[in-house]
Amino acid sequence: MAMSPREFQRRRWIAENLARGVSAEQLLALLLQFDVDPFQARAELEAAAAHPAVRAARPLAPRRQEIEALLDVYSSLHQQSPEAGRIDRRVRLSPAEFFEQYYFRHRPVVMEGLLSDWPASNHWSPESFAERFGDVEVELMAGRETITDPDFHGDLLVRTLRMREFVARLRAARQTNDFYLVARNHLLQNPALSALRDEIRAPAGFVIPDLREPDSTHLWFGPAGTLSNLHHDEINVLFCQVYGRKRFWLIPSFEIQRLYNDRGFYSAVDILSSQPERYPDFQRANVASVIVGPGDALLIPVGWWHAVRSLEVSISVTFVRFALPQRNHWLKPFWIGPPPSQDISRRKAAPHELAPPGG
Repeated sequence: MAMSPREFQRRRWIAENLARGVSAEQLLALLLQFDVDPFQARAELEAAAAHPAVRAARPLAPRRQEIEALLDVYSSLHQQSPEAGRIDRRVRLSPAEFFEQYYFRHRPVVMEGLLSDWPASNHWSPESFAERFGDVEVELMAGRETITDPDFHGDLLVRTLRMREFVARLRAARQTNDFYLVARNHLLQNPALSALRDEIRAPAGFVIPDLREPDSTHLWFGPAGTLSNLHHDEINVLFCQVYGRKRFWLIPSFEIQRLYNDRGFYSAVDILSSQPERYPDFQRANVASVIVGPGDALLIPVGWWHAVRSLEVSISVTFVRFALPQRNHWLKPFWIGPPPSQDISRRKAAPHELAPPGG
């Protein structure tokens, strides 16, 4: 006989807690407290404990607990430091200071005026793009508000428009998150738009000067209101703002245990509506907010959680190849956490404080 949804959720909860090192006795007491049939509760606990996946995972629980404890120490120390909740803004920061004080120390920084020598700073705007490249077809992501998790279904959102049509749509929309020209649309790789790449200057001493190296430089172009919700990148990123302003929310990489990392590099938390009753641990995260305006460049360290919202029509450029022998530091791909509907198994409260699903 097929399991009911409640039974499935309860058995999953049992398996996840056993794998995390919670004792069967604690789980049984809690199941009985929520009126699960004693015979059924014991049978489900024994079946889960005997499953090869749970048996393989249980020895790993102490190491995970040790890592989480260490991350909690980092978070506590950071909270007590003057750096907590603050992003430095620097003017005329030298490459040597940039690498020693921020890049190698895994700290974000806003560098004001770093793009002062860019022709793009004086020439780029939606209107100039439409005038100069109006007939060029560009790829964008459209229908972002009509689909759940658009970042996981990008192939379904690809559309092609002439630049002139895109700019007209952008101006008419005023504020929306429904369409956006993002890095994966590879606008700077379009031969018909090579003049744009010629109007960018690799910040000397910060990133490599060859902007034609594959995937080294990307452009972002969209209306006010675009939102990239909480996620982290697998590499360091130098984010340069050419036109308009964007707000960034940044959270240290070592606070991953508070970010409800539900899929890939994404958090289940909506930065605009954090739902404290559903995501209580996030309320303890050290969140810093900063506005990046025209001419500014922001270092987003690898693994740092961030959300980005356009406050105005925005054009941005990102670099990912730094002027170092090891041009970037890659975070090994991984997957952490159950789906967001299973919040009960991700809370760091003691087991007796949790209610088993389907009780």
